[in-house]
Amino acid sequence: MNIIQKRAEETILKALITEQNHIHKIMAKISEDMFYINSHQLIFKVIYKLYLVQEEINLITVYKELPNEKSMFVNEAKDDLQKIHSSSQISVNLELATSISVLTAESIRNEHIDLANQISKIASEDTYTPVKVLDLVQNHIADNKFKSFLNRKDVDNKTLVEELEKKMKEASENKGVNGIKTGYNRFDYVTSGMQPTNLIVVAARPAMGKTQFGLGIMRHASIKYNKKGLFISCEMDEVQVMKRILAIDSGVKGYSIKKGKLLPHEKGRFERAKRRVISSGIKIVAGSFTISDVMSLIYKMKYAEGLDYVVVDYIQKITAPGTQNRTNEVGEVSRKLKDIANELKIPIVALAQLSRNVEYRTDKRPMLSDLRESGDIEQDADIVTFLYRPSYYNTSPEENTDKTGFAIIAKHRDGELEDIMLEFEGEIPAWKNTGHIEDYDDEFIQVNMNKVLGEN
Repeated sequence: MNIIQKRAEETILKALITEQNHIHKIMAKISEDMFYINSHQLIFKVIYKLYLVQEEINLITVYKELPNEKSMFVNEAKDDLQKIHSSSQISVNLELATSISVLTAESIRNEHIDLANQISKIASEDTYTPVKVLDLVQNHIADNKFKSFLNRKDVDNKTLVEELEKKMKEASENKGVNGIKTGYNRFDYVTSGMQPTNLIVVAARPAMGKTQFGLGIMRHASIKYNKKGLFISCEMDEVQVMKRILAIDSGVKGYSIKKGKLLPHEKGRFERAKRRVISSGIKIVAGSFTISDVMSLIYKMKYAEGLDYVVVDYIQKITAPGTQNRTNEVGEVSRKLKDIANELKIPIVALAQLSRNVEYRTDKRPMLSDLRESGDIEQDADIVTFLYRPSYYNTSPEENTDKTGFAIIAKHRDGELEDIMLEFEGEIPAWKNTGHIEDYDDEFIQVNMNKVLGEN
């Protein structure tokens, strides 16, 4: 511990007991374990307790409260408290900001030293494996308590107003959309597109088309609008995901691609879709993941390649080791996805599976209560959208030809709710706008237009 650290601790403590207008600022950035000197740590602990119960904080109240602490440093803390309070050498107004920075930096330094020691210990053990070190580092990144301090920016009102006006202008020039376009036109209009910091949950029962909806977003956002997107698949491998996105972009039936039997006009569309996907900003990663793995993947792509949005397929497949039960585990996953969306200022689309409650009702339309068994997803999400296809529950083959489906916006933190009608093309499979001819490429548009005109 050096003299600069000691001085910084003394300045912060003096500010807390003599300058009431600094208390909230300090409490937002400083914690008890950031103090190196034990007596200083004890003084801060007492001040924090008084702060929580909204008691007045001054020399007398802190001094009287110290004996209630069962600590061997009480007497030392009393002496230090008096010295700090009476010191005329400490200039709070000149040194406070620097002192907060010093304590934060020193705490981060100590944390890094501790991390390095842990890595060194693991690396020297006979049971060493690279995975142990990677898990340790990933957990450190995901749970680092100083991220909020380092990433927090003080923004004045003028800057906020200017940012709002910029978004308003973008929306007015783009039919109400100022976020990343999903390609589902009405959904984009209602939500203004995928907004930075948003956690967008898309939930449905199995085989309703969650993955297709997520890949449809990627097709439009990354292939049509050149956004960099990460697709994290917990169910399929990378090749299976690629097959599905090529089917969506080319309009070629998934079955034909799987069997390798393409008709002549499909081959051209498939080849052009291949070139578009290869040159796009889509990155696909598949496997079994913990939430720390997911966060590490997102950080890596964001800082190494750039990243505009993420699609996770699906949230209940991600584990969170150390949680007490399944409900808490899913809640921890959704909370951390929202945290990283906030931190990196990107939208995250999290696909989710609904509970079986839907199956036991006469009305199969999903409700928010169907999500509640899955932890805190509803609470963390900015938007909750349910995918619903009435024909999915029909037993008659004739009725199953109905392509009508809905994206039901059941929660929208910053806008209205709506049932958005879409169509589900099961042979591709893909979701598309109702009555809209998908622009797979110019040749395909012309073929469909000729068909439509011929029918008329």
